Amino acid sequence: MHIGYHITPGTPFSRLIISTRCVMVFGDIRMKVKTRLALSLIIVLALAIPMVSNVSAQGTSAPGSPGHTEPTEHPSMPTTTHDPRRMPHRTVDNQGVVWISTDIITVMATPQFPMFHFWYTTDNNGSMARFILAYPGIAEFEDLNGDGAFQRNETLRFASLATYEWVVQTGSVVEDGVTTEVWISYTKGGLRTEGPVPGAPTPALYRHGTPKAFEDVSIQVLAHIYLNDYHGNVSDSRGVHLNYTVAGGSELKMDIIIGNFPFSTNTSMVALQTLLRENVAHMDQSHNRHRYMTREHNRTFIGDSSAWPDHNQSETRFERRHEAHLQQVDLIDESNVTQGFFRWVDKALITWPGGASEIVNVTASYTPSDNGLVLYLAYPHFDDGTLMHDPSIGLFEDGAPLVEPLLSPLVIGGIVVVVVLVAIAGAVRRRR
Repeated sequence: MHIGYHITPGTPFSRLIISTRCVMVFGDIRMKVKTRLALSLIIVLALAIPMVSNVSAQGTSAPGSPGHTEPTEHPSMPTTTHDPRRMPHRTVDNQGVVWISTDIITVMATPQFPMFHFWYTTDNNGSMARFILAYPGIAEFEDLNGDGAFQRNETLRFASLATYEWVVQTGSVVEDGVTTEVWISYTKGGLRTEGPVPGAPTPALYRHGTPKAFEDVSIQVLAHIYLNDYHGNVSDSRGVHLNYTVAGGSELKMDIIIGNFPFSTNTSMVALQTLLRENVAHMDQSHNRHRYMTREHNRTFIGDSSAWPDHNQSETRFERRHEAHLQQVDLIDESNVTQGFFRWVDKALITWPGGASEIVNVTASYTPSDNGLVLYLAYPHFDDGTLMHDPSIGLFEDGAPLVEPLLSPLVIGGIVVVVVLVAIAGAVRRRR
């Protein structure tokens, strides 16, 4: 017996075109119709078993979980590739939304105020794992307990950054036809005449505060994604204090620049409020729950938004890891696989009038909320100076979700063969 069939490319399975050329010699076919159909059904089901979607993730498990491997500060990435599939790309839609993508990460930057959605490029629009980093507010505070970190009872003034206008620009760096960098910048303007950005997150700190007090503060968020690993340093007038590496193709490195801040006392400090949302994927997450996990010196804190409905949680000082200058909060899935991160250098640069510069410590504190993890980056007094700090967001390439195709070519071919056999057997029975 010879059976031939062809599948027209792009044709739905329900419209598969099957041609059969048969030369056959059959013995007596005494199989009853019900028996034959039952057997065919069993064969189809057996072939269909591999069709069950298997969603999982590979790579780095969380500390304490089986098979965990502690990630290095900077994931290892190729440093000399010119593969066009790895080059960063950018587009801007008609709403002003900026899209930046590589073969690993896709970032969507909203134009209203600094907020970044990010997910794996292979994960259809972040259907299974999608994260957000936003900068909702800024505060002046007095460090009453002397821990160098922000607590809400120390607040002098606060303003929501969604109450200001923002100018968004984007561009690329191209060298010899190769895109080596894509960037986007947010530059703060004056007060919004129509009020705060509708729908902007306001995580539990005096709502919109007193934005008029910070109207003249200059804030810029300049974000870069590189083709290859970027090697940077933090240095001042005295020299280099630390070096760091930004992973090419999978990490969005930011420069936060704050100037002209109207300090109301000679000792007050500045806190930049950040919001890290552990998952905003549009697919049902009942079997794919994500959490955030702080990586601190002597502890880790694991949580998710659904567990913290109370907006009045006090801030906890982040215990910096002494062996590293990069501090980090991980984004982990239900299987304790680390997929994404928010990290920051624990030093910042102050440039004083006249050009002298100084490296200062950055201290963090955090509190869980029903919107995500609210984390405050605290900077020392820099009256008349300009401060620059380097946080980043990114994904671990080996943590990408894996989705097996529902219908592999082998399964499709097996089902086609079964259908053809059933049709032939039916035709032979009719002849008899």
